[in-house]
Amino acid sequence: MSNKEILTLKIMTKEISIACPEEDKAGLIAAAEILNSKIAFIPDKANALILASLDLAFQSTQQTSGEIVNQDLAHEIANLITHVDQSLQD
Repeated sequence: MSNKEILTLKIMTKEISIACPEEDKAGLIAAAEILNSKIAFIPDKANALILASLDLAFQSTQQTSGEIVNQDLAHEIANLITHVDQSLQD
């Protein structure tokens, strides 16, 4: 089992600190950047996080052929979205 580190990310205007393995840091930082770039283009800032997360989760379930990819991955993304949304509301 790998050691976990505290990683602080900025989503919208809020900072969120999460514990993650060292090998996941770069991916989480990239994911936060992608999420923030999606949010920047959504005019409804009150719902921007939810809409951007939904869009990213939807995109992750689609292949170019339109087939559903991995249902477990889609479920995990939905859970992550819920946790991030709850953290930002605190």
